[in-house]
Amino acid sequence: MLVSEKRHLLIPTSVLGVLMREAIDAYPEECCGVLVGRMPAPAEPRAEVREAVAARNSATDRRQESYVIDPRLLLRVQKEARERELEILGYYHSHPDHSATPGRFDLETAWPNVHYLILAVEEERVTGVRSWLLREGGEDFQEVDIEYSSPPGHSMSESTEP
Repeated sequence: MLVSEKRHLLIPTSVLGVLMREAIDAYPEECCGVLVGRMPAPAEPRAEVREAVAARNSATDRRQESYVIDPRLLLRVQKEARERELEILGYYHSHPDHSATPGRFDLETAWPNVHYLILAVEEERVTGVRSWLLREGGEDFQEVDIEYSSPPGHSMSESTEP
């Protein structure tokens, strides 16, 4: 099922705080990582982030405008999530000196039914946080409402190497 109705992403404020710090620390390059949690039930359009796993940006060039997550890390995160009855909900990355809207690279690399949380960063501060899902047909994105919660979400796992 591709996106048709309005979706929501619930993220703990503790996780968001860590993501914001990571985005600032990575500036002027993009940070990136994996969002792990629970997908919504068919009648519930809200995915729930439980934790975020940091990844080293493995892009070989243009790290200010693109990111690559090592596939070995993705396999490890997927295995560990399944063992805890969780799953990969999507990915996060920063946009240094750009808005938190998907760009051409994002569209070219996006998968359906996957959340893409983007943090806009300018120098020492995050200026925007938005989440997106690929629209039906794969030609553009639909914005996802972000809801913030207090723990029980975990703060980020430190996993910069697979």
